[in-house]
Amino acid sequence: MPVPLRFAVLTDLHFVPAGQTIYGFDPRASLRRALDFLDTLPQVDFLVIIGDLTDRGEQAAYESLQNELSRLKVPVILMVGNHDARAPFRAIFPNAPRDDNGFVQGLHVFEQASLITLDTLIDEAGVHHGALCGARLAFLEAALRDAPADRPVLLFQHHPPLDLSIPPMDAIRLRDEAAELATFARAGRTPDHLFMGHVHRPITGLWRGIPFHIQRALMHQVHHEFDQPGRIMGSIEAPDLAYVTVAEGTVLIHDCSFAYDGPVFDLESPEAAAVAIPQDLERF
Repeated sequence: MPVPLRFAVLTDLHFVPAGQTIYGFDPRASLRRALDFLDTLPQVDFLVIIGDLTDRGEQAAYESLQNELSRLKVPVILMVGNHDARAPFRAIFPNAPRDDNGFVQGLHVFEQASLITLDTLIDEAGVHHGALCGARLAFLEAALRDAPADRPVLLFQHHPPLDLSIPPMDAIRLRDEAAELATFARAGRTPDHLFMGHVHRPITGLWRGIPFHIQRALMHQVHHEFDQPGRIMGSIEAPDLAYVTVAEGTVLIHDCSFAYDGPVFDLESPEAAAVAIPQDLERF
């Protein structure tokens, strides 16, 4: 039996320069905890980070991120989001995926699956919705054609191309849904699974028949005020790390609450079942 492909996914790190915090969070401490958890997993072939590596696109923030990632024992595939800036990113991560037009995207072929990482950033100050220009759509079409037909193709992009019933976030989603769908049609192939960031919420579903996965951010989360227009509201829910296994055409995603530090107990224990309050499970 072929060895499964197993990799981890983080998104929306929102790094700031060393010594700074954001909403009281220290992104370095959060990432260290995620990487510590990564070391406990049985197999990790690589880590994908789906954009918003920094909060303000500062070179010093990328330097701080590089310093933290230097302890990684596995390769990392970096992507950019609406809070990033390509020039300072390239200055610190010159070996990150790059297409012929300078976009941060690539085709990554493995025995069990192919990954396409797509750049949806509009590199302009204050612009937060995503876009796919002709050059990026051409890259996507070529990558879909070049990806081996005998294994799944997993598409990664920071901005979702669909509304998710959180109006302030829907206002800054990818604007080129129709063009992306037309690219799939031209290539004669639709991704088998779509992974996205940007929304800071755990959301799964189908987009035009394509299953998709969005997870909580490494940092602050977006509060779920469904269909309520207004400002983007935040929450301090714990972050998630996705642990993905691909084997013989099956894609399995575990969302792991790696920051959880509460009790782990035997569900078949009569003593555990009889405690008066959940906090008493700390004894087991």
